[in-house]
Amino acid sequence: MDVCDSKRRIRERVEKSSPSADGVDADSISLFSVSSKKRQRRSAHHETEKSADGKEAKSDDREISYRIKPEQTNESTFVSGEASFRALGLNQWLSSNVVAMGISKPTPVQRGCIPPILAGRDVIGTAQTGTGKTAAFALPILQLLGNDPYGVFCLCLTPTRELATQIADQFDAFSAGMTLRCEVVVGGEDIRTQGAALVSRPHVVIATPGRLMEHFMYDDSLAKAFAKLRCLVLDEVRPRISFLTRLASISSLTCHSLPTYNCTHEQADRLLDPGFEAELRIIMHNLPSVKRQTLLFSATITRSISALQEVTLKKAVHFEAFEGLKVVERCKQEYCFVPAKVKEVYLVHLITKAKTWGVRSMIIFVGTVHTCQLLQETLTLLSIDSVALHACKKQRHRVASLARFKSGEVNVLIATDVASRGLDIPSVDLVINHDVPAVPRNYVHRVGRTARAGRLGRAVTLISQFDVALVHQIEEITGVEMTEVADVSEEEVLKDISRVFTARRGAKMKMSENGGFDDQMRERKARSSSQSAVK
Repeated sequence: MDVCDSKRRIRERVEKSSPSADGVDADSISLFSVSSKKRQRRSAHHETEKSADGKEAKSDDREISYRIKPEQTNESTFVSGEASFRALGLNQWLSSNVVAMGISKPTPVQRGCIPPILAGRDVIGTAQTGTGKTAAFALPILQLLGNDPYGVFCLCLTPTRELATQIADQFDAFSAGMTLRCEVVVGGEDIRTQGAALVSRPHVVIATPGRLMEHFMYDDSLAKAFAKLRCLVLDEVRPRISFLTRLASISSLTCHSLPTYNCTHEQADRLLDPGFEAELRIIMHNLPSVKRQTLLFSATITRSISALQEVTLKKAVHFEAFEGLKVVERCKQEYCFVPAKVKEVYLVHLITKAKTWGVRSMIIFVGTVHTCQLLQETLTLLSIDSVALHACKKQRHRVASLARFKSGEVNVLIATDVASRGLDIPSVDLVINHDVPAVPRNYVHRVGRTARAGRLGRAVTLISQFDVALVHQIEEITGVEMTEVADVSEEEVLKDISRVFTARRGAKMKMSENGGFDDQMRERKARSSSQSAVK
């Protein structure tokens, strides 16, 4: 089937499911079983004020810019329970859902950001990983959807499939009792089924940029499905200064002429990477163009983020709880100096040793896809149950691997940096850096997968003779000097060297077999090169 035929079939499928031009079917957008005329009204903070002579006038609210510190949020006034979230302006049903999930009181970033978001203000929120930034934008969005299902429609863009699934899970959990329709649009799934789901106009769409771009390219009428878009979430953004100007031209991104969505930049240091430029260019071109509320959330504020603020977020409320690239004090940071040739031997020893440390589950971070798969195959031959998570795995395998790890069926996850940002797995007690990250800030995000939400955690970094300079850079930006793992004996470690080396050789042979992983990698690179040449 050629591209034109495929495009025609998708368009036919889309047109059959397309809603009427007059609007959306009430059954498809009603969030509650009991209808109410009040839900059809636009929220007050999304309306322009009218002057005495009847003319529309913009609120003076946007002309005020101020900075909020954590100590200014009056933490002492927030007692545990529903009342603490009600004090932020959240409805009773939403506050009840949050407390039912075991969240007793709002975090500083939630206390500082939720009220101005509900008031319609542009907001910049900076706070460390694991402090509840996702809930800081998800809860106000859900309240807007509950009050006005006809006028609020949310699109969330995230760079990885795993984050997309996790964000969808959080929206579903917080929206208990609502008939919220949340669709995940990522690669590895049937594009025709996704197209039909998109034109049915769900309340929340969570997508990876590449797959959403494909939908827009295959069906130019799909933009009609986003006619009601009011909320755009950009998750894990990494803008470059040189890219900001181009992005401004893509989406009419000026301080006086803004597109039609609320724009939330959560963890604003990834998604706007030039690698996503082509996708975002097409997506922005197909989104509607009216005023928006802009929300910027980030764990790491860089000069690039500051530049993004100057372009998109002038006159904004800025909540600041960012103290630099720091690891939470509850995470014990350690290192283990190892010869590069026997790194896997030390890793296997640490995995075995972790049982005596009371570790429930651990994440092992590596630098490349090849190393990730090699380690997983090696551990399998050593009878150590583990799962791998990297970009070259098929979507169903990635979902299955993550599900097995989250459920506790397998307590070892080997991953590239695809799992270093955003993923919240409460049972992770240990992070092992098999490869020292080349970018120091990635270390902070990696070890941020443990010691989350007040829990204790431990991070161990394997340092070879080639990594000393990188470790010094990490210690400089975090302000913490790592301590050496005390209870690791070289003599004890090297007892397993023959067994580990034999398993590693077996893993390499399996990966290099005809049709094995190495061949799949070469085919994938060839396809990527040919697609790039076509573009």
